[in-house]
Amino acid sequence: MRRERARPRLTSGVAALDTLLGGGWPQGKVGELAGPDSSGRSGVAIATVAAATVRGEVVAWLDAADALDPASVAAVGVDLRRVLWVRPRGVEEAVRAAELVLEVGGFTVVVLDFGSGVSSAQGRGGKGRGALRLRLTRAVERAGAVALVLAERPWVGTLAGVTVVLGRGGVRWGEGADGEPRWLAGIALEAHVERGGIECGARVPRVHAGPGDQLHRAAAAG
Repeated sequence: MRRERARPRLTSGVAALDTLLGGGWPQGKVGELAGPDSSGRSGVAIATVAAATVRGEVVAWLDAADALDPASVAAVGVDLRRVLWVRPRGVEEAVRAAELVLEVGGFTVVVLDFGSGVSSAQGRGGKGRGALRLRLTRAVERAGAVALVLAERPWVGTLAGVTVVLGRGGVRWGEGADGEPRWLAGIALEAHVERGGIECGARVPRVHAGPGDQLHRAAAAG
């Protein structure tokens, strides 16, 4: 545990979530963002990617869910010139693409968006989830990068460095004066952290993202 705390970390782009994570995503580990649709898993990943590109780093988004809208993520501060966007056909291709990207080097964040319904996904030719997730975690460890897996349910399981389980939170709206449109004041995520499949630390029923957070900007744009 002491060794994990000493591991270098990258900000998630959401201050309250960084606190929950003990300083951000651990480098050299796979992080998971698990939750139903509209729970904020894509928003958190976009916030992390935006923060990385602002620092001048290069990232990869492996879009097996075919859900990324480049125009929207650019509007919230992601520098698309520093994003490699790949659209693999399924989980196995996404893992292979991640291995190739990490082997090349130079990428600090790699996002694998699996979308919903892939918790028991099997690769072609009888290759199961166990072999795929082991390949992914080893590639990430060798590269010293951060990989984020987005899925409805935890996919990497006990091999993940950290799993953030999200639930649908709420949106806080500011009231416009004299009939003016309401404005987005912030959003809230229901989140808790698991390590090794065991919930650890305090459960946070509301992780608030205000106007200073990348996650807030992502919600405002989309």
